[in-house]
Amino acid sequence: MGDDGASTTAVRSPSGTPIPRQLPPVPAYFTSRTAELEALDSAAAGREAASVDRSPAVTVVVGPGGVGKTALAVTWAVRNAGRFPSGQLYADLRGFSPETAVPPEDALGAFLRALGVSPERVPVELAEQAALFRTTTAGMRLLLVVDNAISAAQVRPLIPASSGCVVVVTSRLRLDGLHAEGARFVDMAPLPEKHAVELLTRSVGESRVAGELSDVTTLAALCGRLPIALRVAGARLASRPTWPVARMVAELRDERLRLTKLSPVGEASLTATFDSSYSALSPHAARLYRLVSEYPGLTVEVGAAAAALRVSDTEAADGLQELADASLLEEVREGGYRFHDLVRLHARALPDDERFEVVPRIATWYLHRMTRANMVVIPMRWRVSTVRARYEDSPALFATGADALEWLDERLPDIIAVLEETSALRQDELAWQLCEAFWELFLYRKHYQLWIRTHEVGIAAAHRCAHAIAEARLRCQLARAYLDLGRFEAAESECLKAAELAKGAGSRHNESVALDQLGMAAQGRGDFERAVELFGQSLVIEGELGIDRGVAQRHRRIGEAFLQAGRTADAARHLRLGQELFKEIGDVKGEAELTLSLARIDARAGEITAAKRELERAAAVFDESGSAVYQSDVLVAFAEVAELEGDFGAARGHLLKALDLCGPTGGLRVERARARLAALDARRDHPQQPEPASGE
Repeated sequence: MGDDGASTTAVRSPSGTPIPRQLPPVPAYFTSRTAELEALDSAAAGREAASVDRSPAVTVVVGPGGVGKTALAVTWAVRNAGRFPSGQLYADLRGFSPETAVPPEDALGAFLRALGVSPERVPVELAEQAALFRTTTAGMRLLLVVDNAISAAQVRPLIPASSGCVVVVTSRLRLDGLHAEGARFVDMAPLPEKHAVELLTRSVGESRVAGELSDVTTLAALCGRLPIALRVAGARLASRPTWPVARMVAELRDERLRLTKLSPVGEASLTATFDSSYSALSPHAARLYRLVSEYPGLTVEVGAAAAALRVSDTEAADGLQELADASLLEEVREGGYRFHDLVRLHARALPDDERFEVVPRIATWYLHRMTRANMVVIPMRWRVSTVRARYEDSPALFATGADALEWLDERLPDIIAVLEETSALRQDELAWQLCEAFWELFLYRKHYQLWIRTHEVGIAAAHRCAHAIAEARLRCQLARAYLDLGRFEAAESECLKAAELAKGAGSRHNESVALDQLGMAAQGRGDFERAVELFGQSLVIEGELGIDRGVAQRHRRIGEAFLQAGRTADAARHLRLGQELFKEIGDVKGEAELTLSLARIDARAGEITAAKRELERAAAVFDESGSAVYQSDVLVAFAEVAELEGDFGAARGHLLKALDLCGPTGGLRVERARARLAALDARRDHPQQPEPASGE
């Protein structure tokens, strides 16, 4: 994606450093604002000319709601993006209401991850996050747009360290507290009459308003010359080609007269404009407008809107497009729409008893979609939620596991918002099921910070509705995050609680999972004998329950523990048993995971060719998985085989590729790969040193 915005995906520099491109697209019909654009130019140029030890340029764009602050900031940023080779970051702090304002630590965590900081390295405390952000951005040339800020305290931690950076903040308040950061202020007023008329003319069409300039000027005044109101009014006129402008003027004049005495300056113009456009909507679009405003996320897609109204996707798409045509919604991607915050507030103020059902309906829709995505990623996984049973005989919703994971990952922020709102509404049965459905995404993509945060919500929901089996399941899912991060004490604490809950509820399956993960914690601490004992207890339960995949997995666990303990013959025996079981049940990915350890055994026995052949088969499976983590596991195994072969250059290349893939996720995988790389370099420089132990 070029500098024309819209993408939030981070590309990488030749050195491997992520280069974020997060700017939204330039708004349609952006008009004038020459003086304000020049003020932003001046602020940036003034800091660039300053000495290198100065702080970044910070400019605060101040003005009332609907005046076009975001449009100005984004337009300037997109036009100047090429001057910032380290990338562009964007955050909507949603500060128009203190209840919805984004905490600075959430925005800062997102910035750090976008810049390549692995999630487990993002500190919990805000002060530590800000310090890491300053360290990470030192020497960079970054452009940051911090939108809709409510306070200086919300912005201050987001200011980077480098004088080569520029920060553009938008706010309805002056944020005088940013004076200490050397901030300059650009005040925005409603458009001058000439430019307000120009915006309306561009929206409606010059030929359409020819001969009606007086009425267009009056309409601009009735809209308060605020760009958001002008766009909404223009859209309504554009959709009614037979209307003279005078008809719209008469309608708005009447509405505004009724509202002026009750509303602060500017609000009457907005309310009258929104009311006028709302009254012209079809009944279906009007209902959609009221109900979709309750969606807690940022981007509403067609399926979620259809769920909110309980209509077909086609009907929802038609209604969303009608709202977009009326400029009451903005289409930000194909099938994805957003409200301006003022429009959302207007829609939420309209009476509709049905609005209280919206969040549960959308949460249910996401739960079903997530379950169907997860069935493609890990088809045989056991779930507490019964939603899966509804789709046992349905065609797959996604062609590949990678496609399913991509869908989940792209919607993660919105699904988390839905989960948290569902929990706040005490829709606890829905909340814990949504949380359980995060398993495949978090297992494959390792969003550790969000993994822990969401599972704290889900566990509380399961506990409130006294669903011991669900709570045990979610505690085991949370424990897996702690295991990956090497936080073995925290993992054991969750698994012990899960085991107790499972036993009390008679859930042998959950008890088995808890024992399995307690074994992983013991293995992580180096207590291989205890690990094998716990894995064996879990294996017995899986066998009693007749879960062949679980039996195969436990043989794999025991084999890997024996291999790490140096008991190769015992390891091979269990790994071969697991391999045969995975083949029998057709679990290709499970077999591929197990193959990595068998390849290591072959390589250590001098069977290098056989080991490479096995790893190539595993690599083909993981390349289709959509998981950089599992792809990196194969590369680490290739590195070990190459090292045993004496090809240190190839081993080093494999390890560097593995770190490039799994580095952003963090956790023990990264630590072990880095340790093996350091040991390899030391062995290359000092050939008499013994071969390093396997990190697996």
